[in-house]
Amino acid sequence: MHFSTVVVTKACPVAKLPGCATLRFSQLTLSDHRSDGGLSKADRLLAMLFLSIALVLRVLLAYHFRIDSDEPEPLHVVWAWTQGLLLYRDIFDNHMPVFQALSAPLFHLLGVRADIVLPMRLAMIPLFAATIWCVWKISVSIFSPRIALWTALLAAFIPPFFLTSVEYRADDLWTAVWLTVLTVLVAGRATVGRAFTAGLLLGLAFSVSMKTSLMALSLGLACLGTVLALWFAGCRIEARRFILYAVAALLGMITMPGIVVLFFVSHGVGPQMFYCVISHNILSRVADRSWLMKSATRWLALLPIELFGVWLIWRWRETIALRSRFTFIFMAGAFYYSTFLFLWPLREPQTRLPFYPVMAIIVAPCLLWFADPLLKRTRVFSFILPALIVAAEIALIDRAGSPFTNNTTDKIGLIANVLTLTDESDYVMDSKGETIYRRRPIYYMLDRITKRRMHRHLIRDDIPDRLIETRTALIATTPRLPRRDVAFITNNYLPIAFRLRALGKTVRSGDEKWESTRFDVVVPGRYTLVCASGKTAGLLDGTEFDGPRELTAGSHTFRQTAGAGRTVLIWARAIERGYSPFAEIEPDKMTQQD
Repeated sequence: MHFSTVVVTKACPVAKLPGCATLRFSQLTLSDHRSDGGLSKADRLLAMLFLSIALVLRVLLAYHFRIDSDEPEPLHVVWAWTQGLLLYRDIFDNHMPVFQALSAPLFHLLGVRADIVLPMRLAMIPLFAATIWCVWKISVSIFSPRIALWTALLAAFIPPFFLTSVEYRADDLWTAVWLTVLTVLVAGRATVGRAFTAGLLLGLAFSVSMKTSLMALSLGLACLGTVLALWFAGCRIEARRFILYAVAALLGMITMPGIVVLFFVSHGVGPQMFYCVISHNILSRVADRSWLMKSATRWLALLPIELFGVWLIWRWRETIALRSRFTFIFMAGAFYYSTFLFLWPLREPQTRLPFYPVMAIIVAPCLLWFADPLLKRTRVFSFILPALIVAAEIALIDRAGSPFTNNTTDKIGLIANVLTLTDESDYVMDSKGETIYRRRPIYYMLDRITKRRMHRHLIRDDIPDRLIETRTALIATTPRLPRRDVAFITNNYLPIAFRLRALGKTVRSGDEKWESTRFDVVVPGRYTLVCASGKTAGLLDGTEFDGPRELTAGSHTFRQTAGAGRTVLIWARAIERGYSPFAEIEPDKMTQQD
């Protein structure tokens, strides 16, 4: 465990540069502790301006930025919490539960609404603010206040970090906790209590996401690397105290996950939780020796570059405390990214979120330092360069997702249609909880991991059977479904709105004669018959058709006597609530966010 102040058996004095007290960054020594920290009035005003812009952008994007399929997914789990359903038993989720459980009170307070994703995004703003505050706190413990301020501002507007963190996702809390762990470890004197607090926070991160194993590995390697760097510098850490810190951190780390696991075990769903959170997420490639060897080789290939970075840090003429802090942050970020890049089986954009702020702490001060001599020669104000970089970041954010263009209407419209067409007791077949407020007829959500397990026959694909058993009348987002299931749905459901299909099928095409037509009903339900020209008439199963009728599974006949154009059998409620199988529907284009 690395802390900002370590107990050593040999004093390590501050190294001096010839002709100056310490190495200078942007006209301030890194050890400058003046009350103003060298911050000019322009720095302060620009910081206030950019932070205000960040807040405005966050609010605008919360209501206008396109909705990722990963956002309704946890909200569906949050809805389950508010309905008294027990996670892992009554509803599937392959994530740890703390983020969703913490979201439940606000979700309940907001009520049932089609645009629920948008106000829930606003709850991510405090997490974003906490992350940026941690960047500043870590930076100010190593660099001057001015460098720390601009580092935090540059970190805040990194485009992929800014835009991804707008979305409602557990990774926002996960990232904030990760930065808080780093802050605790480097921004204060080493004590057993601080070690326990860091472990407690790391345990909280585990309770948010099991991807914290990536963080824990990175932290462990960073601690080891920092200790070795201190050893090579001639400093020794007392083994007894180091072990004491490690034990305290370990005890803290198991506390929160232990409480979470005990809760579910006490409710009799321990095995289900283990499967959902652990077993389900382990992909076969992780056990593939060839893949592991190739990945490990690539990971090791980056090690010399990382060690060179550490060597450069220890060439820095500053106190041992500052060098060890910077070494720890550098190695935590470097090992996180290299492990994610080469050893992590799923390289999803949101898993990079914790890396961006740490990258800013490493890169931004160096950038400002190297630019400082040029600024002095050209007599340009020192705040010009970082301000221009932040402005460029804002421009890139606007280009990637304009805050003034509403790209949420299609996904919100889908939820609104489902709420209009169904009651609370109805099942809706979606892929990942896109409809939020309705249960799926199947237990699993159809993300990439589940589809891979289905493809390898590790999970039985019983979707058609469950659709029949639960009399599911609505299907949402078919492109994620396996091909066999798509064929079943195409034959038994008709499109009535964007990404929405209702029970039904074509009984007679427009150019067929009025003769007795035989058709099969697979999913029993309450159906009606309509034609393109309006109402139709005829004999259904030998009796006069006079409106919606319950049809059982099996073969049926219809002899049409009135009505022109294509005739379809359709779920009666869709017609009764204003939907039509003949309506023009917006073309569905699957994107990376789907």
